[in-house]
Amino acid sequence: MPFKRPLLSSHTTDDSESQSESSHGGPSKRRRVSSPWKDKPILVYILQAKIHPEMMSELAMLVENYKVERGIKSLEGPTSGSVSELHLELTGDVEKADVIVTATNMRQRLERHVEWRIAKTKAIVTPLWLQDSVKSGRPVSYGSYIAVHHLEDETSRSHDTVQDTSSRSSSSMPSEAEKQTEPAELVDATEVELLSHTAKYSCLRPSPLVCPNQSLVKEIDVIRQGRNVEGEERSMLSYSRAISVCSIYFIVLYNTLNPSRPDLHGLPFLGVKILSMIEEFLKTGQITEAQRMLADPRFQSLSAFITIHGIGPHTARRLYDLGLRTLEELERYYEVKPGVSDEETMPLLDAEASANIEAAGEQSIKIGLALRHDLGQTIPREEVEEINGTIMRELGHIQKGCKSVIAGGYRRGKPQSNDVDIVITHTDWNLGSQKVKGLCRKLVQRLHEQDLSGFHEHNVLRTHHWDSLEKALTVFVSRHNSSRQNVYRRVDLIFAAPEVFWTAVVGWTGSTMFERDLRLWAKQQKGMKFDSSGISRRHDSKLYHPRTERDVFKVLGLVYIHPTLRNADA
Repeated sequence: MPFKRPLLSSHTTDDSESQSESSHGGPSKRRRVSSPWKDKPILVYILQAKIHPEMMSELAMLVENYKVERGIKSLEGPTSGSVSELHLELTGDVEKADVIVTATNMRQRLERHVEWRIAKTKAIVTPLWLQDSVKSGRPVSYGSYIAVHHLEDETSRSHDTVQDTSSRSSSSMPSEAEKQTEPAELVDATEVELLSHTAKYSCLRPSPLVCPNQSLVKEIDVIRQGRNVEGEERSMLSYSRAISVCSIYFIVLYNTLNPSRPDLHGLPFLGVKILSMIEEFLKTGQITEAQRMLADPRFQSLSAFITIHGIGPHTARRLYDLGLRTLEELERYYEVKPGVSDEETMPLLDAEASANIEAAGEQSIKIGLALRHDLGQTIPREEVEEINGTIMRELGHIQKGCKSVIAGGYRRGKPQSNDVDIVITHTDWNLGSQKVKGLCRKLVQRLHEQDLSGFHEHNVLRTHHWDSLEKALTVFVSRHNSSRQNVYRRVDLIFAAPEVFWTAVVGWTGSTMFERDLRLWAKQQKGMKFDSSGISRRHDSKLYHPRTERDVFKVLGLVYIHPTLRNADA
């Protein structure tokens, strides 16, 4: 069967991470549980950094599988056997979590994702704790699973606290009336339970970086990519929407543990054809059309072509019609030497800046080919942060008082990024719009003069909202990798006036489908126009100036969604 319950790790508590047998404590008596679903669960937050996507999916499935099994046993009554003492639930809010599961073992790296003040109040454990707890049917002692040794004492102390709270009956939990008197903090927090897994708009759904249906999503995404490279945009959008729904609904989990899973026909954007593909995947572990595409030489060539910056689906098909099939053939066609040196690359970058529009397109492809080995590499989070730091230091020589936010996949929690998106503004709310005007061109020029970037003429994005949003696509020269002289990285610089800064951050953070649905929601449900350059009301053109990211969601009438839950694509 292709979808067996995820195998537990073969490691035991005798692994190198273990300290001693005594750290687990003596065996505890099993407590009679009258109604396990009334117990307060242990809330588990899984930190995605440094955890492989397959492992991330396995850990998430482990919790959800166990929760379903536990619920079935409790409903079946005493004849089904003893009900486990372990009651786990996943949470997307690190502040609400009792336990943080992470593969990170250094304080410095943990602080990039979790504030230290929060980390000190949690049990920070390795993934093995989750696996062994499920295996034993009870929350095992944290002592042998400590992930960050700076927090050894805090993690050890957390065990008794969580054990105590998880054993409380429903009588100790607040009633519905009591909950209503609490501050309306949950409205502004990232609470998965406030979002709908079956909503039409992806901006109403929690979309994690890795989901329990990741293998299914990957299969459907192959078909989406096939429609994309062939220019079938409407069909591609249909598959994109299906992917965004499958990314958050536990289809595979219900199929493997509960044959009477909910009717998938009630989910949005899953038509008859896509439903049949899902059924095929649940039975065989793959989709025939996806496997056929992967073996198709035309699909392989077109997919390879569009990985080159400057080549979209239309250009890829044109090149294919000319008889070109491989990237090596593209290099010969465009007369680009593979693995060119810095001395040969920089003139190409300079030439693009001075070229006219037609020539610039071809020059961009040449640059993409010349640097494809560098630009094709993913960028680790540490390097993304270093690039941002370098750029902001250089900007400080031009204009003091600027601030930036790294957006894109980095902000959504990706451990590796394809490029770097940096949104920049000035901290002066009243005069900032004047101070950022023209900064884009000046910064790009300075980076070029400092041999930190190939010079790309900046583009001013003009809309009916403001004329002050500027963007420059640059090839940044990174020296992060000490084993090589230079590594070229794609960096997008977005300059925004203070009044549109957080709107720009939201517009450049979400995945493609998340951003598409944000615009649709604003238009269809709120009568507004939303894009990364601002928010306005359609009937009278009233402008909105959010001062925080949460304000952007409030203006649009949405529950705030944490950036790491805005991954509505494959």
